[in-house]
Amino acid sequence: MSKRVLGVLGVLAVLTGLVPLLPAGGGTAAGDVAALLVHAGALLVACLGVRAHRPVVPLVWVLVLVLVTTGLAGAVVTTASRGGVDATRWTVLVVQLVALAVVPFLVRTLARSAGAARTTWPDLFLTTCGGALVVVQVLGMLRATGVGADAAVLTGTAADVVLAVVLLRLLSTRTGMAPATALVLLAAGTLLAVAALVTARGELLVLQASPLRTLGCAVSVLLAAAAAHPSMRHLGTPAAGGGLRRDGHRLLAVVPVFCAVPVLWVLGAFGVLPDVAVEVVAPSGYVLACAGVTLAALAVNRAERTADRDPLTDLVNRRGLPRAAEQLRRRVPGQDVHLCLVDLDDFKQINDTRGHAVGDALLVEVAGRLRRAVGPRGVVSRTGGDEFIVVAWTPPEDEEGPGDVLLTALDAPFAFDGLPHQVSASIGIAPLRAGATLAEALVDADIAMYAAKQAGKGRAQVYRPQLRERVLGALVVQQELRRLLLQDGDPLEVGELVVVHQPIVDLAPGPAQGVVVGVEALVRWHHPRAGVLVPDEFLQHAEAAGLGARLDEHVAARAMADLARWDALGLPPLHLALNLGVGSLRRRGAARWISSLAARHGIAPDRVHLEVTEHEELPDDPSIAASLREVVAAGFHVDLDDFGIGYTSLSYMRRFPISTVKLDRSLTTLVTGGDTSLLEGIAALCRALDMQILAEGVEEAAQLAPLQALGISRAQGHLFGAAMDAGDVPGFVRRRAAQPARDEPEGEGALV
Repeated sequence: MSKRVLGVLGVLAVLTGLVPLLPAGGGTAAGDVAALLVHAGALLVACLGVRAHRPVVPLVWVLVLVLVTTGLAGAVVTTASRGGVDATRWTVLVVQLVALAVVPFLVRTLARSAGAARTTWPDLFLTTCGGALVVVQVLGMLRATGVGADAAVLTGTAADVVLAVVLLRLLSTRTGMAPATALVLLAAGTLLAVAALVTARGELLVLQASPLRTLGCAVSVLLAAAAAHPSMRHLGTPAAGGGLRRDGHRLLAVVPVFCAVPVLWVLGAFGVLPDVAVEVVAPSGYVLACAGVTLAALAVNRAERTADRDPLTDLVNRRGLPRAAEQLRRRVPGQDVHLCLVDLDDFKQINDTRGHAVGDALLVEVAGRLRRAVGPRGVVSRTGGDEFIVVAWTPPEDEEGPGDVLLTALDAPFAFDGLPHQVSASIGIAPLRAGATLAEALVDADIAMYAAKQAGKGRAQVYRPQLRERVLGALVVQQELRRLLLQDGDPLEVGELVVVHQPIVDLAPGPAQGVVVGVEALVRWHHPRAGVLVPDEFLQHAEAAGLGARLDEHVAARAMADLARWDALGLPPLHLALNLGVGSLRRRGAARWISSLAARHGIAPDRVHLEVTEHEELPDDPSIAASLREVVAAGFHVDLDDFGIGYTSLSYMRRFPISTVKLDRSLTTLVTGGDTSLLEGIAALCRALDMQILAEGVEEAAQLAPLQALGISRAQGHLFGAAMDAGDVPGFVRRRAAQPARDEPEGEGALV
C-alpha cells in the first residue's frame, strides 16, 4: 500500500471522526457534506485499488464496490430527505442485501486449501445455531410488531443474523487471515451494528443520526482500505482465509453463540430490543443445548479418530492397526493374511537433499499407491518415518504374499517439482496365522525386511526360521562395531581394528621399476571369537548401522599417523590410498574432515588418493559428485577402485572427478592368456580422459610386460608384496629400493 493511499485513507478517517461533531440536518450542513466526501473518497480509493491489484475473483470486489456505492447513494438520499427514517431504513436494507451476496465468497474463503486441515462438523453446527437465532429474532419481532410487521424489519433482521453467523464462523475457526479479509470482516461487523439499530429500532434515527452516519462512513473507509491492500487480490479464495484453528479453540468459540439467545432475552427485558417471550427463548435454548452436546460428542469422536490416524497420510497408525487388522480378518475368515513391513530405501537421503517438504509429499504418494495396490483386500498403516505396514489377504496358492504387488506399485518414478524420484523399498513378509498376534508377526516381518536390505534392497523377503539366526547375528556384529567405534569397547570383548598396508610399486620401465611409491590402507578386524575378519565380512554391517563414515575416519586417522611416522624415519614421500564407502560419500563436509586430518599429521593433500569403490552402487545424487569435487579442489586425488566388476563404471568416470582407474584383478589376469583387446580399449579410454591406470592383483612376473606395453604405470599385488603391518613397511620399502627388480612375494600370504 503506497504512502499516497495511506494518506488519503488517513484523511477519510479524520473526516469520519469529525462527522458526529459537525452540524447536520440540512442539505448543505457540514456534517452531511463531510459524510458525502467520506463515501465518495472511499469509492475512489476502492476503485483504484481494484484496478491496481487485479483480484483473482473480480466478482467479489464488484459487489464490494456496489456496497460502497450504495452507501454513497444512501448518504445522498438521507441528506436529501433530511434524515427521513423510512428512507434510511430502506437504504440500509439494500446495503444488507448486497452484503448477503458477498457471503458465498466468504464461504469460499473458508474452503480447505491444499494440505490444510479439514473444515469440521462444529462449523456446520455453528451455522445451524445461527439459523436457530434467526428464528428466535424473527419470532421476537413478530411478537413486538404484530403479524403485519414491516417487511424491511423482518428481512433486514434475518440478513443481520445470517451475516453475524458468517462473521462469527470466520472469527472462531480461522487464524492468520489476510489483512484485506480482516478489514472486510471488521466492516461487516460495523455494518451489523448499523443495521441492527436501523431495522430493529428505526425511531432511534431521529435522536442518533450522527453516530449512525459515522458508523456508515467507517464501513466505507474499512472497505476502501481492504481494496487498497495488496492481499485483496486473493479474497474469495482459500489463500486469504488463513488456517483453521485447533478443534479445541473452535469448540470454545461456539460458546458466545450459545449465549446469544439469553442475551437477546435480557435486551428485550430492558427494552433495548422488542421483548422475546420465554416460550420462544426456551425451545431455542434447548436446540442450542442439544447442538452443544452434539458438538462435544463429535469432538471426542474426532479426537479418538485422530489418535488412530497418521496426520500426514491419513492412514491408520500403529495404535489403530490392530483394530483395522482384526476387521480385515473378520471380513475374510479362514483366508491367508500376510503382514508386510515396507521400509523405503535411502529415504533420509531424499530428505537431506530435496528437503522435508518433498519427503512428506513422497510419503503421501507412497501411501496412496500402497492403498490402491491392496484395495479392499488389505489395510495400509504408517507407523512412523519411512515405514509402512500392510496387512493383506492373498490367495491360498500365493505363499510369497503380496510382495510383488507392492514392489510393482512403487516401480514408477515419483515426480515432484518437475523432477523424477526413483524410490525402492525393502519388504519383509510374515504370515499372520490364526491365533498369532500382530506383534509376533511384526517381529518376523522385521527380520525378513532386514534380510531384504542385506540382500541388496529393493526386494521382498518372506520370513523363514533360518533368517532369524542370520539377522540376529548381523545385529550382534553391528552392536559390536558400534561399541568398537563409538564407545571404545574393551578389546577382550569386541576386539580391535588394525590397519595394514599393501605396497604400490612403480611399473614404468627404468631403474625405478619395482620401487614402492605408495601404499593402500586396508582394515582388519581382530575379533576375539571369529579371528581375523577382512572387510568383506563386516563392511556391509558397518554401512547398515550407519557407521561406514566413522569407520573410514578411523582407518584414515591410523593410516595418516603411520605415514607421518614413516616420513619421520626418512622414507621417501609415499602416497597413501584410502577407501571411502557410501556413508562417507553421502556425508557433507568430507573435504573438511579429510583436510583437517591431513593437516594434523603434516601430510600434503596431493599425497592422498581417495578410492571410490564399485562394490556398492552409488546413487545418482548431485551432492556426492559435489562432495568429490570439493575433495579434488582441496588438493586430494580421487581413484576409481575395482574397475570392471561393479556398477556402471563408465557412468562413474563421467560423473566423478576421477584421476586414476584401478583395474580389478579379474581384468589384470586377462593378459596372462594374451587377451589384451579389452584392456587396450580401457587404456585408450583412460588416455583420452587423462586418467592414470593402476593394475591390481598382479601375481605373476609374466603379467608385467603386457601391462607395461599398455602404458600402465603402477601396480600392486602379491607379486610385489601383500598387506603388512605398519611396522614392516619401512624395511620393505628400503629393500625394494635397494633391489627393485626382485619381484618375489613378501608380506601376508593372502592378498585382499
